[in-house]
Amino acid sequence: MSVHDLKINPFLLRVQLDNLVIAGKSAPPLLELTHADAEFNLWQSLFNRAWCVDHLQLTGLTGQVIRTADAKGNISFNFDDIIARLQSPATTQTTSRADNAPLPDFRIQTLALSNSNLQFSDTTAKANLSYHNINFTVHNFGTRNTLVKDNVENQPNQYRLSFNGQDQGTLTTDGQLSLQPLQINGQLQLNNITLPPFWGYVQPMLQAQLADGAVSLKTHYALAQAPDQPLSYRLDNTFVTVSNVQFTDGKTPVVKVATLRLDDIELTSQQQQVNIADVTVDGLWMQSRFDQHGLALVPLFIPNTTEPAPPATTSVQHTSTTKWQVKLAAFNLKNADINVHEQQLSEGIDWRVYPLMLQTGNIDSQLTTPLSYQMSLDISQNNATESGGNFSSEGSIDLSAKQATGKLTLSKLRLNQLQPYLAHYLNIELPKGEVSSSGDFSADAAGHASYKGNVDLSDLEIRDLQQRRPLLKWQQLAIDSVDFDADKRQLTLGNVTLEKPYAKVTINEDRSTNIGKLLVKQAPATPDDTEIKTTAEIVAAAPTTAEAVTPKPLQITVASINVNNGSAYFADNSLTPNFATGIEQLHGKISSLSSVPGTKASVDIAGKIDRYAPMSLKGEINPLLQQPYLDLKLLFKSVELTTVNPYSGTYAGYYIDKGQLTLSLNYQLQNNQLKGNNHVVIDQLKLGKPTDSKLATSLPVTLAIALLQDRHGVIDLGLPVSGDLDNPDFSFGGIILSALTNVITKAVTAPFSFLANLLGSDEELNLVAFDAGSAKLTKAEQDKLQKLASALNERPKLTLSIDASVNPQQDSQALAERKLQRQLLQQSGLENLPADFSASRIPASGKLTEALLALYQKQFNVDPVSEKAKAAKAATDDKGKVDNDKLTTLWHIGLYNQLLNAETITDADLGNLAQRRSQAVKAYLVDTVAVAPERVFLLDSKTKLSKTAAQAQLNLSTN
Repeated sequence: MSVHDLKINPFLLRVQLDNLVIAGKSAPPLLELTHADAEFNLWQSLFNRAWCVDHLQLTGLTGQVIRTADAKGNISFNFDDIIARLQSPATTQTTSRADNAPLPDFRIQTLALSNSNLQFSDTTAKANLSYHNINFTVHNFGTRNTLVKDNVENQPNQYRLSFNGQDQGTLTTDGQLSLQPLQINGQLQLNNITLPPFWGYVQPMLQAQLADGAVSLKTHYALAQAPDQPLSYRLDNTFVTVSNVQFTDGKTPVVKVATLRLDDIELTSQQQQVNIADVTVDGLWMQSRFDQHGLALVPLFIPNTTEPAPPATTSVQHTSTTKWQVKLAAFNLKNADINVHEQQLSEGIDWRVYPLMLQTGNIDSQLTTPLSYQMSLDISQNNATESGGNFSSEGSIDLSAKQATGKLTLSKLRLNQLQPYLAHYLNIELPKGEVSSSGDFSADAAGHASYKGNVDLSDLEIRDLQQRRPLLKWQQLAIDSVDFDADKRQLTLGNVTLEKPYAKVTINEDRSTNIGKLLVKQAPATPDDTEIKTTAEIVAAAPTTAEAVTPKPLQITVASINVNNGSAYFADNSLTPNFATGIEQLHGKISSLSSVPGTKASVDIAGKIDRYAPMSLKGEINPLLQQPYLDLKLLFKSVELTTVNPYSGTYAGYYIDKGQLTLSLNYQLQNNQLKGNNHVVIDQLKLGKPTDSKLATSLPVTLAIALLQDRHGVIDLGLPVSGDLDNPDFSFGGIILSALTNVITKAVTAPFSFLANLLGSDEELNLVAFDAGSAKLTKAEQDKLQKLASALNERPKLTLSIDASVNPQQDSQALAERKLQRQLLQQSGLENLPADFSASRIPASGKLTEALLALYQKQFNVDPVSEKAKAAKAATDDKGKVDNDKLTTLWHIGLYNQLLNAETITDADLGNLAQRRSQAVKAYLVDTVAVAPERVFLLDSKTKLSKTAAQAQLNLSTN
């Protein structure tokens, strides 16, 4: 310690000191004092019987405090050596005083410290604090003075302290104090005290760095300690403002707060209560990254846990049963700006929540009352200039019961903001769409949740990425009421209205569809070694049978689904030419849809195909059941078939010049068993030119049409179908196509059976049988041709070809016998043979007998009488007697048969018979049953003789 100048006036009892220096254990000096002036007032001391000092003035006091730590972490100050000497036994004096004994009466008129400075350097926290222009004054101080509550001049024990910080921040406090009893009552004001210089004490615990910020405070404080009582303290009329706070991660700003204001704080130790009128955060700004590790901002503000926890102790510690209570009347968050770069689910999307507003009512640390709140935020993306949607909510939260109730509103949330997240799973583009909802909600920590409100999804447009054209869109999807109860597992929707819905399905040139390529093929997952579990671990983690409770299925009810002015488009670009059609003016309603077993929803929907052809769908459905139910009738009326020319040209081999289709489909699905009746009516179908399509059917299409089309130009078919939905090979379209193919195949492969069915008959109308050697139609065959004519009248496009055949054996024998009989008739000169003529009936004598003998003599040049002896043995009985009548009969039969066997029947004869048979069939059809002659054709049965049967075979074709 050194003193430059010391002056003592023994008469005035006054001491003056200049340039006092007290050195510490290291440079620079611990204390430096420019000037000190003290004067003791002897007369006042004698008069008042107290120690009285007139004044003590210190000017230009400069202090230098340094805090350091050695290699072992031991903390030391540059004045430790002074404290150590003061605490040594040589200098220690033991004094005792009763706790309630009065203090020595010491008085000082003026105590002043002016123009002083304090430097504080802490190498452990890398903190350097500098305080300038420190001024401290105390007036009328006395150790036995008590506080005066009245506002009078020259109050005792008045003090005032003020100083400036290194960044021009100021601290000012003034008030009164009393030492016995201890009482302090004063005002404190901090103005723009910068925070970064103090951050070094926090920095070891946090990764975040405080780059900027200042605090201002204004408060009234009071401290008091009555004898044998604990210290009590109180703050009121306290206002705290923290401004321009900025936290960084390295050099990158992550959190900014323009203003944090705490208004009208009141703190009382006796009541252990803190009351805050209002906390307002204005201009909060945050920026962070969200990836697979979570929000990058969170680790920056999580305290480090490098220090070991204190060891546990078994001793009983007596703690106060009372707890401090904090009450906040209102909290306001204004103009918050939250920026997050999300890259966990996307390649990197910048989300912004701005402005975020939050207001709350009373907040109680003991959670005695529910917390009311109001919140509003706008969300946007990629530095958009307009809001991408607004979310607002108001209600109350009961933190003690862990319950929340309130209202929420979602307004015009733009769905195109979700495009980056859909790209990983769907090949679609979402350029437009806004969803809105408002309603009341409630939820608790036990999993109970409910929501009652409405939902609106407007201006939706979904495009496929290949053609960049709308795949699905609508003007509005409005649900006027939504009632969801998670506890009851119920979802009840009111009236669902679709305005101008539109859907598009296309088949591409490679026969793929725009729907089939919507899903993005996902790469097979590569298992992470850290996530691989053994079988034992999986079994151990699996719940037991008692724990595995099957949740109750969600019960869904929809009052109605209304469709207004809908449309759909279908195109098949795999065909040449391309095919396209559309459904327009789609409107209708589905009522009372529910997943409750036994309920059925009514369906009534109508529209038009290609602007003019009506379509309707009516019936009952319930697709929400575990086994869906339906009973629907779908009707397409007067659809122009020229629009399906690409299909008919590709698969039927012909274009269509004319025709309309009316299709009625009636399907029933129950217990996964499908039954249906399809009624197909094609009116005035007229095929055009054929195509050279390689995919065309091999079935005779023109014949099929001619068979199916009646005389009014109408094809009327019934197609019953059935199927099992549990069959993995089930295909709804497949069973319809199979039924239609079966009808056509059956018609063209068995056309006469098809015609017979038209007349309710099962006869084979394609074969006309003849007696051996005859070309005359029997009555039965005439009836058959009569039925065939009736069927041909119903199918005017059919033509008939006749191809007759013979039975060589039977027809040759019959022709030979007829030829012999003609010779007998000619030889005998008779006009006719007897009706019952046969070889056994030739008379014993007469012209017919003479003709037989003459023909035999002529044919064989042998006397026929010589043949009579050959029959004698057969005419002789057992007694040797000859029966002459029998002998004559046997003789004639033998002559007849020899002549018959001698007759020669050529293929020309058989061909003529076949030709006559064909002619007989045509003559009957044309002349008798009035079939147009141009529809009946005779094939060349004579030169292309068929020796299959004594019949005429009929074949159908088209004209």
